[in-house]
Amino acid sequence: MYHKLLSILLQHSPEDNLINSWRNKRLKSELRGILMDPPEGIRARPLDNSLSYWQASIKGPPNCPYEGGLFFLHLEIPKSYPMRPPIPRFITKIFHPNISYHGDIGVDMLGQNWSLALTIPKVLVSIQSLLTDPNCHICMESDIAQLYENDREQFDRVAREWTIKYAQLHMSC
Repeated sequence: MYHKLLSILLQHSPEDNLINSWRNKRLKSELRGILMDPPEGIRARPLDNSLSYWQASIKGPPNCPYEGGLFFLHLEIPKSYPMRPPIPRFITKIFHPNISYHGDIGVDMLGQNWSLALTIPKVLVSIQSLLTDPNCHICMESDIAQLYENDREQFDRVAREWTIKYAQLHMSC
């Protein structure tokens, strides 16, 4: 199935003739890599031929409250990618200090620390790592960050409840 998707998406398209052909070549290369050798617990694929909108999933890492969950994300890839970072947003609700209730993600690599060396797979791996190691200095939800820092047991309980409620429904996918 992945090979069929890969061959369809990697075909030459009219968009390749536009100014953003470098962007498209790079995205096709990243897609090839993520389909052929995906990072552990991470899947991603474009939703359109212009490679501007992607869907991704991240499995909750072991030994954390998100373990066993499957979290879906939507990524918007700007026309100026890779000069500007992708814009990922959690679709699956998640209780985390670096992820807003609306799904926005607060991580410095998507802002001032963006680099041309970063790729969509690297962004997704970093987001997955954030699940086991939140950064409360770049929090999106200060009340969740305070709970994480002041009552870790309660934080873990609520995060686990949200994982069971919102992310376990997709386990059979």
